[in-house]
Amino acid sequence: MGAVAGEAVPGRAMHRLFGVYSLVSGVALAFPYRPAAWPVLAALHIAAAWLALRPHAAAAVGAALETRWPRVTRVLADWYPLLLIPALYTELAILNKAVFDGHYFDPIIQGWEEAIFGGQPSRELARAYPVLPLSETLHAAYLSYYFIIYGPPLILYLTGRLDDFRRVTFGVMLTFFVHYLFFIYFPVQGPRYLFPAPGGEIAAGAFYKLAHRVLEAGSSQGAAFPSSHVGVAFAQSVLALRYLPRLAPFLFVLSTALALGAIYGGFHYATDAVAGLVLGVAVVAAAPALIRRLGV
Repeated sequence: MGAVAGEAVPGRAMHRLFGVYSLVSGVALAFPYRPAAWPVLAALHIAAAWLALRPHAAAAVGAALETRWPRVTRVLADWYPLLLIPALYTELAILNKAVFDGHYFDPIIQGWEEAIFGGQPSRELARAYPVLPLSETLHAAYLSYYFIIYGPPLILYLTGRLDDFRRVTFGVMLTFFVHYLFFIYFPVQGPRYLFPAPGGEIAAGAFYKLAHRVLEAGSSQGAAFPSSHVGVAFAQSVLALRYLPRLAPFLFVLSTALALGAIYGGFHYATDAVAGLVLGVAVVAAAPALIRRLGV
C-alpha cells in the first residue's frame, strides 16, 4: 500500500520498515532449497519493498487509489501491516525450509532448557498440575493473543488517535519482524511438533480444544523461538503504559498468563517464552529511535 499524502512520520517509518523486512526475509528465496514457486514469492517481496522504500512511487500509487476510494485507501494505508500478519506468518515455513531444507534447531533449545530449568517444562508443567480450571484459564489466556494484537490499535484508531495508532503499529510490527527473522534463519519447531500434547482431564476443556484447533489450522512450522506470542504480548503491554495506561495492567496480567499457557499447553519451550519476553520489551524500547530514523 502506498503512502498517503500528508502522512505523519510514524506512518512513513512503518512503510520503510515493511520494505526492509520484505528484502531481508526475501533473501531466503536465494537459497538452494527454495520452492518451485519461488519466482512468484520473490516478485511479491521485491514489489512490496519497491513500493515501501520509494516514497514517490508509493505516493503516486496511493494518490491514484485515493482518487477512487479515498476512505478505503486511507484505512488500508494504516492497517495493511496488521492485516498482512497471517500471510506473513504463513510464508515463514516456506522461507525457513528454503534456507535449511527442513532442519530445525530444537536440540540446541532443549539443551538450554535442561541447563536453565533442569528439565523440559513444556512437558512437565501440565503433568505436575493437571487441573482443569487452571488449564482452561491458561489456554484462554493463550488465545487472547489475537485480542492483544488487534485490540489496542483498534481502540486508538476508533478514538481518532491516529498518530498514537501508527506508533503502536510500528512497535508491534517491529516486534513481529524481528521474531520472524529468527523463524526464517534459526527455525525451531517447538515441543508441539515433537512431544505428545498434554492429556488427561485437561484435554476435555473447551479452551484446550479450541487452542489446539487454531494451531492445527494455522501453525507455521519452525516458528517457535523466540515466542512471538509472548514477545508481541509484552510489547503491547509496554506500549500500553504510554498510550493506553488504563489497559496496561490488564495486558500485563494477560500476557503473563499467556506466557505460562504457552509452556503449560506444550506449545513453546520455556526458553522460547523468556526469550520472547526479553526481545519484545527490548524491541519496543528501540522503536522510538527507529521511527525517527526511518520517518524522515
